[in-house]
Amino acid sequence: MSNFSVEVRSDEPFEKALRRFTSKTRKAGLLRDLKKRRFYTKPSVQKKINRQKSIRRQQKAIRMAETGFIRGARSPSRSTGRRSSR
Repeated sequence: MSNFSVEVRSDEPFEKALRRFTSKTRKAGLLRDLKKRRFYTKPSVQKKINRQKSIRRQQKAIRMAETGFIRGARSPSRSTGRRSSR
């Protein structure tokens, strides 16, 4: 486990520092890891869970390929909120 600390700057509100702390722990996957380790999972059960997750991922990839969805690409109908400079 990693120790996380965030110093509250003199001109910074506490809520902003709390948001920084929350984002650090989320990026590190701390809560996800704690929830996963809360109960012991037998290796055979973990293998079964991993197989099911793999099957779901493959099925989702097939569905996305059929609809023409490309992961990471933005659709043209979605606006980015930025104005073009030209």
